[in-house]
Amino acid sequence: MAEPITPPDDNDPDREGIIVLEDDGRKHLWDNPANVKRFLKGFFITCLLLLLLDVLFMAHLIHKHLSFEEGVFSVEGWPGFFSIYGFIACTLIVLLAKPLRKAVMRSEDYYDK
Repeated sequence: MAEPITPPDDNDPDREGIIVLEDDGRKHLWDNPANVKRFLKGFFITCLLLLLLDVLFMAHLIHKHLSFEEGVFSVEGWPGFFSIYGFIACTLIVLLAKPLRKAVMRSEDYYDK
């Protein structure tokens, strides 16, 4: 095992706001690599099943009720449309969060003034 790293002096200005937690020695769920592999395997199997279900919609074996009238917003009938739309939306939220934070951020003593 590797030697534990001793935290630097608490007066170090580069570490301001960082809290070092001590290891309690207990094993947790995600400490075991087998659990991580099991989770990822289940995740990808679920994604595959949902994709296959979408293919059944595409093959017209199951009727897909669209939100809009036929032909008004036809892309929502494409296979995987909502997955792609959701992925792009979440990516944009993450990418725009930092500039938005700068726009709405206030100083720590904003309410004390």
